[in-house]
Amino acid sequence: MKNTERRRFLLGIKWENPWQPRWLPAGLRDTLNGKHHSRDFDYARSDYLRTRVLFVGLAFTLLAPMWILVDYLLLPLELVAEVALGRFLLMLTLFGVLYSAWKNQNQLNRIRNTLAAMLLAPAVFYGALVLIYGSQMTSLVGYSFIPLLVIAFLSVFPLTLTESLGIGLLVLLIQLMALLTTGQLNSAYGWQDLWQLVTVLGISLWANHSQVSTLMRLYRQASMDSLTGLLNRGVLLQQLHELIRQRNVLIENNDEPASPICLLMFDLDRFKRINDTYGHSVGDLALQVFAQILRTELRKNDLAARYGGEEFIAVLPGTPKSDAAQVAERIRQQCENSSVTAHDGQQVSFTTSIGLTELRIDEELDEALNRVDTRLYAAKHQGRNRYIDANVPT
Repeated sequence: MKNTERRRFLLGIKWENPWQPRWLPAGLRDTLNGKHHSRDFDYARSDYLRTRVLFVGLAFTLLAPMWILVDYLLLPLELVAEVALGRFLLMLTLFGVLYSAWKNQNQLNRIRNTLAAMLLAPAVFYGALVLIYGSQMTSLVGYSFIPLLVIAFLSVFPLTLTESLGIGLLVLLIQLMALLTTGQLNSAYGWQDLWQLVTVLGISLWANHSQVSTLMRLYRQASMDSLTGLLNRGVLLQQLHELIRQRNVLIENNDEPASPICLLMFDLDRFKRINDTYGHSVGDLALQVFAQILRTELRKNDLAARYGGEEFIAVLPGTPKSDAAQVAERIRQQCENSSVTAHDGQQVSFTTSIGLTELRIDEELDEALNRVDTRLYAAKHQGRNRYIDANVPT
C-alpha cells in the first residue's frame, strides 16, 4: 500500500517522537515544538489560535486607518499621501488575514501562516518606511513602537516556543535593519531599544509556554484515558465522524476515489480471570502493555482508544481491508508473545480477540460499530486469540 494513500486524512495520533531530546523536561518538550503533539491536540489548538487571530486581526484592521489622522496632523503634507498608501496596502493584507482565518477553520498550518502574516505585516510596513525615509523616520510619530507592539502581541497566542521565537527573531532582524539604516545601531538609544525587544520577547515566550502547557494539560485530562494514555471513547468517535465527513467531501467534489477506513475492535481474552487471580494492578499492567503494542503497530495517522474496560478500538484511515487484516494479525501475535510480571514474579500471558470491518459508503457509523462488535464476539466464540473480518455464524 502506498504511503500517500494513508496520508489523505489529517486527523490521527502522533506518538511521542523518539528523537525528541530525553534530557528536556516533559513540560518543555510539550511546548518546544509541535512535532510530538497529537493531531487531535493540533485540532484544538488551531481553534484557540483562530479565535485570537480573528480578534487581534480585526483590531489591527480598524486601527490601521485611524492613525492616518495622526499622520495628517503631525507629518509634512508631502509624506501623508505616501504613508497613507502604505497603510492602505497594510489594510488589504489584514483583510486577507481575516478572510484566511475565517475560511480555514481547524487547519493548524494555515492558521499559523495566517498568524505569522498578521504579526509580520506591520513589522514589514515599518521596515519599508525605514528603507524609504531613512533619517526622516524621526518625524513619523509612533512608528518605532511597532516592533515592540508586535513582539508583545506574541504573548496573546498559544504558540510553541519555536513558532514564537521564529516570528520574534524576524521582528528583531527588521529592527536591527532599521537601526542600521537610521544610524542608531551603535547609539545608547539603539542598544536600549534592542534590549527592550529582547526582554519583551522573553516574557512572550514564557507566556506562550504557559498557554500551551495549560492547553496540553486540559487536553490530556479531557481526551486521554488516564491508565493507558490512549484516546477515550468520546474523542475517538468525534474524530471518526470527522474522518467520515472529510471522506464524504472528497467524494462529493470528485477530487479522488473514496479512501477506505477500517475499524479494529479488540477485547483482551479472559481478562476477568487475570484480575481475579493476580489482582487488578496486574490487570492494569496488561492493559498498559496492550496499549503500547497498539502504539508500536499502528501508524501515526491511525487512531487508537480504550473503548471501555478491556475493550479497545483502532481506526485505520486510508487502509484497505486486506492491509488492516495484516495489522490485526501483527497485533494478535504481539499479544501472544507478550506477558506481564505478577507480584510473585510469575509471568502472566494474555491474548486478544479482534473484530475487523471496513466502513461502507453512506452507512451510519453505528452500523459499522455494531458489525465490528459482532465480529469481535464471533472471534471470542470461535476460540479467542484470532481476528474475524467477515460475518460468520456464531
